[in-house]
Amino acid sequence: MIISVINKKGGVGKTPFAFSIAKDLGYFLQSNDNSIIEQIYPQKAKILLTPKKIDNCVYDFGGFVEKGILEIVKESDYIIVPCTSDYNSLLRTLETLNEIGNSNKVCILVTDYRDDKEKNQICETLDSNFTDLNLFFFKFSKIIRNSTSSGASFTELYNENNLSRLSYTNFFNEYQKLLSFITKEK
Repeated sequence: MIISVINKKGGVGKTPFAFSIAKDLGYFLQSNDNSIIEQIYPQKAKILLTPKKIDNCVYDFGGFVEKGILEIVKESDYIIVPCTSDYNSLLRTLETLNEIGNSNKVCILVTDYRDDKEKNQICETLDSNFTDLNLFFFKFSKIIRNSTSSGASFTELYNENNLSRLSYTNFFNEYQKLLSFITKEK
């Protein structure tokens, strides 16, 4: 299986989601963007200017500029597009969706929103431009930052202790829905 995590906008959660999905599924992780993935996932992560297409890999793409990226995205089994309520994030998300196209293999992750007003703003903007989107909702949570700073996946952080299970319950439940969606048989 090939999973691409992509958005032209930085700071929307591409790397933490790509890392956690790869680690929780036991997949390889490749990125075309400088990040800490090789340090936190040393046996299975690589940063390459031109990523190589391999099976059982999650790709963390920081844009479309490098050769071969769009080909890997289009051949992916699932394409994950994280998005925040920031105006530039919404614009870049729409650009990304226009470039890759919307299909049943595209998942939009509404990340880092603070309240229902922000969540609804994102949904209205996306729904006014695209139909039948696969949406997943991840309210602001420190688990995103904690994942890459600790080298632990979302599942590992959730399972650390009773307090972490309590603190991360809503986020983790949505993450489990995402994992179930991308691992279901096609």
